[in-house]
This record gives sequence, structure tokens and C-alpha cells, in this order.
Amino acid sequence: MSVALFNFIHGLPWIKSFQKSIDDEHSDRVNHRYTVGFLLVCVFIVTGSSFAFNRITCWVPAQFTGAYLTYTNNYCWITNTYFIPTNVTIPPMKLDRKHAEIGYYQWTPFILLLFAFGFYLPRMLWRSMNLRSGIDLQYLIHETQIDKVVSTIEYYCQANQSDKIDHRNRFFRTLFCSSGKHLGNYLRSLQLVVKCLYLINSFLQLILINRILGQSGWFYGFHLWYNLLIKNSMMEDSPYFPRVTLCDLRIREVGNLHQYTVQCVLPINMLNEKVFSLAWFWLSYVFITDVVSFISTLYQTLTLTHRIHFIRTLLRINSSESVTNEIMLKNFVRDYLKQDGLLILHLLERHGQSLHVSNAVATLYKHYRTNQSREI
Repeated sequence: MSVALFNFIHGLPWIKSFQKSIDDEHSDRVNHRYTVGFLLVCVFIVTGSSFAFNRITCWVPAQFTGAYLTYTNNYCWITNTYFIPTNVTIPPMKLDRKHAEIGYYQWTPFILLLFAFGFYLPRMLWRSMNLRSGIDLQYLIHETQIDKVVSTIEYYCQANQSDKIDHRNRFFRTLFCSSGKHLGNYLRSLQLVVKCLYLINSFLQLILINRILGQSGWFYGFHLWYNLLIKNSMMEDSPYFPRVTLCDLRIREVGNLHQYTVQCVLPINMLNEKVFSLAWFWLSYVFITDVVSFISTLYQTLTLTHRIHFIRTLLRINSSESVTNEIMLKNFVRDYLKQDGLLILHLLERHGQSLHVSNAVATLYKHYRTNQSREI
């Protein structure tokens, strides 16, 4: 039974995509693979701890028996507790206590799952949209025969020379005003959109975690290290994950309704806060990675000299092809390979196939130079 369930889950399309994602860059995998994996581990830790240990323990009046204690703990867990700082008087009005309720600590695993989905959503967009380009990047990266790599790239680049506009690219033409397969920048435009989504997502989630941890600024981690290393003390408890809360309950006894206010300890909140603190450090790293990656990709897109230097470097690795005509090399990069051809070669090179890619580029450049000579 367990083996069949494992095989079923292992065979799901999105699980396969998660395992075989080699058609993107390291910064993308930091988001959709490592961060999603980290958040799922946090979900398992929080969920498992809530069942393995006491989620809540309330300090009840002395006359409460064991059954009353169990009832109180369960009642306060499912009906929410409220947080009033110890230096503040408990408000007598029920509405004021209602405003101080905290009922989301039970939903921490689901919040983390939503975080994970936010990091995987751009990956789903990338996989679903890049297949519409007419080229399978994962197949091309796995391909070991240079002739097939060259023929695939040549077919794609030559198709881009046509003025025919594919109706499947209307979305990106509208979004970018000048993008699409016929312009040779469909994949590059899609990559910029995906990286922008990763950047926005990590930025918003970092803001949300700061709010969850009760911090209005951006330096929660620095404050935490300062308190631990310099002041040798923990930071003030987050009002979003308090350890000690209050709970109001009514118990009917022999026709009489008795109301009690009990004080409860939430050990799970200590774990929740530590998990979100760790997530703050990780998301800070992810955000910095996304900023650097987006700027780098934008620079590669806008700078022709960088693209020419990339191709020249690959040609130098392959000594069979030398660059003697700079104008022809410029036209080869700008007008033939275009943005998408450069991106395909860049992804191949990033996956440790420099020699393989250099041979492919040398062959492509040789064919291009031959075709140009025939036209002249």
C-alpha cells in the first residue's frame, strides 16, 4: 500500500518537474526547489510537534479535576485565546478581549504551505510557457550529440527570421510591446517575467514575516544576533506568537453557568517563532539572490557587448574557429542567435557543458559564415 502510494506521488507531473528542473538557473532553483523544500520541512516539523507534544497547557482553578483540565485545554485550543501583556490590565469588556484574540497559530502549517506555493508558482509559469516556444530546453540540455543540438538551435533561430507572428505569443507582445518568437526574444522575455515574479514574491514574503515576528523594520535578524551575542538575551516575544495567553470559558454545572478566565501556555508558539525566525534569514538570502539575478539578467538582455563577449569566449575554447570579422560576429549574435539563442546557449553552458557548447557555437558560426558568403 505504502509503495503504491509512493509510486503514485512520485509519478505526479509536478513532482517530476520539481525533480528534473534543469532548464533554468541556480537562482531560480533556490526559489522553487530549495526554498520550497525548506518550507515543507518546516511544515512537517510544526505539524509533527503539535501532535508529539502538548500544544497548550492551561492553569486552571484548584477544584478542576483531570477531566476539567483536558476539556479546558481542548476548548481553549479550538476557540482561540487572546493576548494581553502582563503589564496591562485585562479589559472587562468582551469586545475588547475579542479584538486581542490570536487564532492563527493553529494555521501555521497552512501559512507555510502558502509560502511554498508562492515560490513554486513562477516555476509553473516558466514550464508551461517555455514549452510554447517550440523547443524543449530540458531535452536539449540532456542531449549529448552536437549535431542534434546544432540542428535544433538552427531550426529555432531560422524560424525567428520569419515575419510570421504566432498567435500564441499575443500575451507577451501585449506585455512587452516588442517580444515574441518572431523577434527572437520570447524565452528571454519569459525569463525576465519569471525572475521579476520571484523577486516580488520574496520581497512580499519577507515583509510578511517581519510583520508576523512583530517587527516594523528590516533588521530583525541583526537585532536578534545583537541581543544574543552582545546583550546575551533573547528578543522580546512577538505579539503574534505569545507564549502566555488568556482564555475565557463557560462551564454549566447543575443549571448554573460559571465563567472562568484561565492563563494558558502555548509551547507550540515558541517553535513557531523559531521557525519564522529561521525563515527570515533564509528569505533574506533568497531576496538578495533574486535581486542580483534579476539585475544580471537585465544587464545581459540590454548589453550587446556582453552577449558578443560570451560568444567570443566560447569560440576561443574551440580553436577550430577564429573570429576575424567583428561585424559578422556582431550580426551573428544580434540578428541570428538573438536573445533566445543566447539564452539557450547560456543555459547549456551553465550546466557544465562549456566544451560541448563551444563546439556547438563553432558549428553554428561556421554555418552562418558559409550562408553569408553564399548570399554575397
